[in-house]
Amino acid sequence: MSFKGVMTSLKALLENDPQLSAFCIEKWGKPLTVEIMYKEKAELSLQHLPKILITRPDVKKDFLIGGQKQGIHTIRLYAGFRQSDKGKGAEELIEFEEKIDDALTTPNPWDVGNALDIRPTESVNDEGKWHPEYFLVMEVAITHDRN
Repeated sequence: MSFKGVMTSLKALLENDPQLSAFCIEKWGKPLTVEIMYKEKAELSLQHLPKILITRPDVKKDFLIGGQKQGIHTIRLYAGFRQSDKGKGAEELIEFEEKIDDALTTPNPWDVGNALDIRPTESVNDEGKWHPEYFLVMEVAITHDRN
């Protein structure tokens, strides 16, 4: 099975997570949109926030005995929202990150396109530098067996 199925399932997982969806509506009054692409944050239309962009910048391949093709894929989630109140921006960035993290770690990995393991590894944020837009980037390691 191709890793393409994992990417499609990951997109659906983030779009349809009830807690993440409810959080976006409650905080920003708009639904979350999720896209698989290779775009820089500067190319986003800020009117379409909140948004998560999913990219796959690299894969570490391992060919196991018997011809199994396993890889550890690095996924980057570029997640952003718009908040005009500076006092709320920092707190909402933390909450947004936690909701994304919960959405990734709650399901059985097999429910995400036959992934063997889904592990958020690290994240960074812009510390409000681009107020009123706030962004974070989360790296996620996904182990997948292509056989």
